[in-house]
Order: sequence, then structure tokens, then C-alpha cells
Amino acid sequence: MTAGCTIRRASPPLHLAFLAVCGACHAAPAGAAELLSEDWQFNLTPYLWALSIEGDVTVKGVEASPSVSFNDILDNLNYAIMLEGDARKERIGLFANVIYADLGDSGTVGPGPGLSIKADAKMTIAGAGAYYRLGPWNLDREAGASGPRLVVDPYAGIRYTYMDTDLGFRRIERDVGADKHWVDPIIGVRTLWELTPRWNVNVLGDIGGFGISGASDLSWQAVGLVGYRFGLFGSDDANLVAGYRALSQDYKDGNGRDAFKWDMILHGPVLGLAIAF
Repeated sequence: MTAGCTIRRASPPLHLAFLAVCGACHAAPAGAAELLSEDWQFNLTPYLWALSIEGDVTVKGVEASPSVSFNDILDNLNYAIMLEGDARKERIGLFANVIYADLGDSGTVGPGPGLSIKADAKMTIAGAGAYYRLGPWNLDREAGASGPRLVVDPYAGIRYTYMDTDLGFRRIERDVGADKHWVDPIIGVRTLWELTPRWNVNVLGDIGGFGISGASDLSWQAVGLVGYRFGLFGSDDANLVAGYRALSQDYKDGNGRDAFKWDMILHGPVLGLAIAF
């Protein structure tokens, strides 16, 4: 394989699983038991995103259309850190999150002994922003505040992506690598449905990029989570959430042999634990 070749979706080599990093960004903070409070409320959420990935990527003329499952990603994952936090007082809230993944693999391409390749990738996606809480609205007038309630959190912020990739071709003694980073402005809305004191639902979506000053042409995210609140260190201070998340990024930089393209959709089930304090 030489620069300018295209690796087709029908048989993506396993070494390209490094592209299936465990990315994401703002999944919006899990709701605390008090929808509005005069005191500061904090949530810290470690989580796992069992993602799959598909789309198109170009690194210095080397093009690929990977379609990689979570099992392929897990086989090539050295380690990943996924964490997000939230702070809110009354209607004003702030959020921040970070995901770091380190992946590596080696393999061969072509018949016979083929071409030996070593692939490594490190990726960080971080987000931060603010939201304003609207509501709560009682969904059952007869039950009032003791019944199901709804709040809506419009939010705005940024999503930062850093990617460091390297492909080493041993037979031809050539390396192809890219070190890219970009920042996407994002706007979105989250809805939090408190169905019972224990059960809750989060649904959110955002869009960003817009091709502004080196950002993605377009980025979007959609998340749906079902939560169950219980006591871990105190009374109802933990919310176990499970659901599905999808994140799309369409970023391009440069032309010709120096072109870099990341047009990918990352999606899969999510499991997390929000701890309030």
C-alpha cells in the first residue's frame, strides 16, 4: 500500500480499528433529585460508551472507509478515560467533560507476506459550556409536584477535538501521520423527564461546527438515556443511566496529498453513573 491508495469498506484491515476511538462529548449532566435548588448542586459521571464507527477518513492521501464494531475497538484499545461533571445553582448550570483514548495495532495488507503496518492513535475530545433551566412543569395536574415533571435545558458551548495518528509502513520504511485539532461551537437542548422519584429520562440533541474559523463543516449529537436514582453514599445521591448516543463530525483541512478528512459517525450504547454531592 502506498500513499494515495484507497481502503474500501468491504474489507477494512484490522489495523484501521485505531480510528474507532472512544470519543464523544457533552451528553448533558444527569439530573439531580432537586430540579431547582438555591444551593449549588454538583454531579460527577464516569461512563462507558460501547461505540461503533463508520464513515470516511483521509490522512495525507491515504483514504479509508472504516466500519468497525465495538469488539474491534476493544481489541485495539490500550486505555480510555471518560468523565463529565456538572454544577448548577437555581437555573444556571455549567458542564465540562473529557474523553481520552490510546489505541494501537499492527497487521499486514496484501497477499503473501503483505505489507507490515504499525498503527497508533491518541485522541481527546473535551467539551464545556453553560445551560439555563426552564421549568419545572407538572405533567399531572392532580398529582402536582409529587407527580411526573419536566425541565428543559437549552445549552451552548464548545467541543474540542485533538487527534494524533501514525501509520508506519515497514517494508517501504515510510510513516504517514497527522496531528490535528479543532474547536466546534455547539448549541443544543436537553429535556429531563422526572417520571417518578426513582425513574427519569434524558433526551438531548445539539449541532455545531458550521465551518466557523477552522471548525467542522457540521457536527451533531443525539442522546437518549433512562435513569434510575438510588442511594449510594447518601439519600438518592446516585443515578444509574443507560441508553444510546450518536456523534457525527465532518471536518476537513488542507488539499491534495496534505489533505486531512474526518467524516465519521460514532454511535453505540451508553452506561454511566452520576453521583450528586
